[in-house]
Amino acid sequence: MPEPSDAAQTTRRTALEAVVVGGAFVLLLVMLYEMHEAPESGTFINPPLVAAAGAILIWPLRNLRPVRGLLLAGSLLLVLWLLQQLAGILLPFLAVYLIAYFLEPAVSWLRHRYGVPRWASALGFVLTVVGVLTLLFVLVVPTLLGEVQTLGVRLVGAIGELRTWATTSPLLDRMAQAGIADKDVIVGQITGGLQEFVSSLTASLPLIVTRVVSSITAILGAVTLAAVLPVVLYYLLKDYPHIARRVAEVFPTFGGRRDYLMGAGRIVGSYLRGQMTISAIAAFNVAVLLTIFGFPFAILLGLVAGLLNLIPNIGALITMVLGIAVALIFGDPVVKDLIVVVAVLMGQSLLEGSILGPKILSDHVGLHPVLIILSLFVFGYFMGIFGLLIAVPVTAIVMTFYKAYRDAMTLDLNWGGDTSGLHQALEKTAPADTPPAPSTQG
Repeated sequence: MPEPSDAAQTTRRTALEAVVVGGAFVLLLVMLYEMHEAPESGTFINPPLVAAAGAILIWPLRNLRPVRGLLLAGSLLLVLWLLQQLAGILLPFLAVYLIAYFLEPAVSWLRHRYGVPRWASALGFVLTVVGVLTLLFVLVVPTLLGEVQTLGVRLVGAIGELRTWATTSPLLDRMAQAGIADKDVIVGQITGGLQEFVSSLTASLPLIVTRVVSSITAILGAVTLAAVLPVVLYYLLKDYPHIARRVAEVFPTFGGRRDYLMGAGRIVGSYLRGQMTISAIAAFNVAVLLTIFGFPFAILLGLVAGLLNLIPNIGALITMVLGIAVALIFGDPVVKDLIVVVAVLMGQSLLEGSILGPKILSDHVGLHPVLIILSLFVFGYFMGIFGLLIAVPVTAIVMTFYKAYRDAMTLDLNWGGDTSGLHQALEKTAPADTPPAPSTQG
């Protein structure tokens, strides 16, 4: 029996590869369907299993460019889906990692300056963090919960006053006489809306409390997590350089180098540490000053000011609007509280812009203000409040990757002829302690 020719073997191999790639694409669609539809309890098929089957199917053909594209797309979708599913579990560990990330420079400084072992400084910082959080929980949280409860009661009272105002308002009488609006319709809409809001509020609060109290498993899980996280923080601080190197090895290289990771880490680290410090100072200043002047809900507004300070530009504006609204609704007297809240928030903004920002954020993110505002709107549109919080650092990382890619392209374009562009690109991407590349001209 004659053996098939090389052309026939190539045709068969190509057809088989096409069938395998088509099957992998079908499995990718099945994985997307499983991600979109909530899986039934006890079902065997799930997105990780489908992804594993697809990877096993096309792994022998991973050298083909379409196959690499399918693997990359499927891996990205699977990672994002897993992050969404495990957000409740991963979020506390992410918070602990961020704390370790913020404290790492202090641990390294004690190690190099005074020779303090990392385990000793890590243990000291863990005890300090636990003590500060415990103190805040004992002193601040009860006061904050009391303000939240008082705010709810006064909001219900304000809603009743709004209903009375709508019934007796001369403004609505004049609008009705002029034929602009029907007073009875407006009062009916306001009354119906207020009754629906109060009913939903009074019905949801007991349900939330019942769920929290009755969920013994959730309480035990929270206690266990609170006991485990300090241990995790200790080991993260103790072994942070080793962990950071292993995390960096996950990311791809440009031209065999990972210098772009150094730039991204420096930018994001400077921004996060500086912004968190400024937010803490803003929360403390606003809460203390408003409390001194007797402003209603001072601690609650200070906490809101600190949290919204994480959103550049827009956060301060939202805080000002909220402060003015609280002064107009609950101020006593209104004019005095309105002047106080505007003066305090404007003073904090001036302090942040003239002193705190330049001193604490010594390494700027290197983004144009227009790009920052655009990124805030884009991330906020797609991801809500969480998008507003991560917009600036993520945009800075993307721009760092783009610059590294651009420098790599510059290397490729200038490699064959004049090498002056090569030396300039290497000087941009090389670390500070790396000697310059030797000249090859002449």
